[in-house]
Amino acid sequence: MTTAAQIEKFLRQEKQEFRMRADADVTVEGFSSSDHYRAGTLTWIKNAEKWREELKDITLCVVQEGVELPLPNQIICENSKAVFFLLLEHFFPVPEEAEALIGHNTVIGKHVRLGNNVRIGHNCSITGEVEIGDDTVISDNVVIKNRVKIGKRCTVQALSMIGEDGFGAYEDENHHRVMIAHFGGVTIGDDVFISSHVSIQRGTIDDTYIGSGTKIAPCTLIAHNSRVGKDAVLICSHLYGSVSVGDQAWIAGSIVKNQCSVGDHALIGIGSAVLEDIAQDKIAAGVPARVLRDRSK
Repeated sequence: MTTAAQIEKFLRQEKQEFRMRADADVTVEGFSSSDHYRAGTLTWIKNAEKWREELKDITLCVVQEGVELPLPNQIICENSKAVFFLLLEHFFPVPEEAEALIGHNTVIGKHVRLGNNVRIGHNCSITGEVEIGDDTVISDNVVIKNRVKIGKRCTVQALSMIGEDGFGAYEDENHHRVMIAHFGGVTIGDDVFISSHVSIQRGTIDDTYIGSGTKIAPCTLIAHNSRVGKDAVLICSHLYGSVSVGDQAWIAGSIVKNQCSVGDHALIGIGSAVLEDIAQDKIAAGVPARVLRDRSK
């Protein structure tokens, strides 16, 4: 059981901005969504459209600043999503299984260097000149090979591949396609999240690069020689060879032609095909992608 007083104390320790409008003795046991609310739990409402009359008896609710709700017990926050999930992680954590740091049937090559508290799941293959930083977690059935450096506190989910050669070829005198050997690697910064079924190919000469804080959703391809800046978001997208993506850019469900660039803070809408450079701070969408407006507007 967790009380509102305990929650308030924790949020103050974490220096979160919030207003507590709740009886200090109110207790919650677990959490639930507002769509499937369970009595006696903590929940979260971000906008007024989520409100239903049957929710009037919510025990304790994290509420977005500016949303007026007829509830007796509320935690009102400017960033309600961040606060709600911070509370879940602290008060209702998922129990960790008592497992070894290295899972069953996982192969670790002799040149691999692992930092402190690195966790690697089952059936992985990690070979070559690979370095993995402190507190990084590698899930099951992941392949990391050749020359790869992964920073601290990263997550690589199941069935992802990092470091395989990219798709590059030249035509010989007999018009046969000959695959190009790759000599580069992959460099990944700190606090990068790589979801399942992600493929990050190594560079031909220089490294493919992923900046710190970047988040990559499932089924994303980052082809050889591409460079992704800090705190970018890539959602189910394909970046073909030598693509450049700026800091805090957002690309959703799109393809980016080889050697194109997407500038800092730019946003590419779902289902787009980027065939020309997109400048920083622009919102673009369509096939081919066209600039719609500045992101600041």
